[in-house]
Amino acid sequence: MNHRIVGSAFALIMLLTLGLQASMGQEGMRPDRTNAKKQFTVVPYKGPVPCHPVEVKAASIGAEPLEVLTAQVNVESFSPKPVTAVKLAWNVYRLNPGLRKRVSGCDENPRAAESFLSGSTPLIQVGELLEKETVNIGINPMPYKYPATKTVFVDQPIIAWDAVKSLTTDGTRDTFKEDYALVMYISEVHFADGTKWTGEIK
Repeated sequence: MNHRIVGSAFALIMLLTLGLQASMGQEGMRPDRTNAKKQFTVVPYKGPVPCHPVEVKAASIGAEPLEVLTAQVNVESFSPKPVTAVKLAWNVYRLNPGLRKRVSGCDENPRAAESFLSGSTPLIQVGELLEKETVNIGINPMPYKYPATKTVFVDQPIIAWDAVKSLTTDGTRDTFKEDYALVMYISEVHFADGTKWTGEIK
């Protein structure tokens, strides 16, 4: 009888030990989210329908050359008046608020969101951009050419890496402090008739 009790107790202890080891093993296999690489993305500010006379259709993100964050953008005109120049601007938000902001152009009451950084380019001459025409704007050579009616080269990156590296812990692309979305938009448009339009992210 005593042998059975001792045997049963030993078997129970072994089962509990194995269960604890399995549980610890599973804990060890779980990814450590605190050390996961944070996401940084560049997105255009455009809704399902055009709200501004000119909109950014696409924007690149990369590290070639190393000092460049965004080398080029693709811009489309929705204006019946020919466009002669545009100014690009951008704001950085936390990822989810930023992704909501990207499509809030026509909203009458958009959600408020904290902007961590912002910036803009000088005025960029685009020749004469007609309605529904597109233009690639970027450094030469362009790493990737979006389908476009014309191409305009600029002397400096659309966004330099130095403009956003304060959002990292050590100045490198793998150490962003949070998940971010940089929302790029057209902040100023000059027309062939001498008039101009200005706008911002809502």
